[in-house]
Amino acid sequence: MQDGSQNVDLPPEMMHEIFSRLPVKPLCRFKLVSKSWESLISDPDFVANYSKAAFENEDVFFRRRRLLFTNIIDSGQHGIYSLDLDQFLSENSNAGVDGLVAAPTELGFVYNLLQRGGFPYPFVLGPCNGLFLARLCYGDYGYILINPVTKESKKLPKPPLWRPMEPFFCHIYGLGFDHSTNEYKVINGQQYFGGVVFSVYTLQTDSWRQIDCLFPYKDLHNDGVLVNGAVHRLAMKVGNQSWVIISFSLAEERVREIAVPPNTANQSIQLGAFRDWLCITSAGYGTCNEFWVMKKYGERESWAKMQISMSYHRLLHSGFWTGSHDLIMFDISSGKSSLVGAYWTLSIGKVGAIRCVGIYVETLPP
Repeated sequence: MQDGSQNVDLPPEMMHEIFSRLPVKPLCRFKLVSKSWESLISDPDFVANYSKAAFENEDVFFRRRRLLFTNIIDSGQHGIYSLDLDQFLSENSNAGVDGLVAAPTELGFVYNLLQRGGFPYPFVLGPCNGLFLARLCYGDYGYILINPVTKESKKLPKPPLWRPMEPFFCHIYGLGFDHSTNEYKVINGQQYFGGVVFSVYTLQTDSWRQIDCLFPYKDLHNDGVLVNGAVHRLAMKVGNQSWVIISFSLAEERVREIAVPPNTANQSIQLGAFRDWLCITSAGYGTCNEFWVMKKYGERESWAKMQISMSYHRLLHSGFWTGSHDLIMFDISSGKSSLVGAYWTLSIGKVGAIRCVGIYVETLPP
């Protein structure tokens, strides 16, 4: 560089290294600087490596990890929020003391995308990696994929009714990421009288593909729980009316059945995830101070009870944890949450009563 007004073109390898260390929002702005920068940042290999870094490097993961909250219908407040809890904990010297209040950021742009009309809250599924799935509140009430950082979105085509001559009850949806092919997949289940038919949507094809089988389950619950490369739901067997967990593997696109813990097949229960384990909690009317986790995936004998020092009516793991604590929502209508280890209570400001909570990782659009 000879003077302050002269630019120097760095080698592409060096630019790639610099860009890979930056947050998503500056990268999106840098696309406007020049065509060469736009080409590099939009390159599919760069996007894939940028996203992969968050799951291969713990420090990168913690910098990009965010919590996502939505309200439940009777909260009196309507909204969807994001929170950088890692930053909040690192900057707050009183972390570990009851009474702290974390201030989330409202994702107001989502309301315009969904055209919320008379719906009292955004209906959100996921999130998964850098996207979440939300239902439109007008027209065909279809679904839309949203990147909460770049604000880009993609409306999904409606899946066809695979058995148009049979009685049809409802659709269910779930979102996952297939690491074997580096692609997002949306799972649709259509509930018929005799069972459920699954189909898969991918962004690359922008179309639905049927999994050619009628699976003997009904009353599928949950928004889809991601563990071990599969989307899971509680479902009732058509034959004996007992609860089981059904697993849809994202890579193989196969359905398998996983047994619930002992003596829970006919109880009121809820499926979730605790760290990297499937988790079963009580969903009855009384209080409880324990829950089940599956220590070895798919092995019925590996279900184990975990005791907690706080009683709950309804418990929901947020997907957020550190080496010593897990963020768990207790009795979510209260808007309270706890970091459980040697536990302490954290309030989430503005959110009120929580309908769902999960984590996403800030990333570039695929």
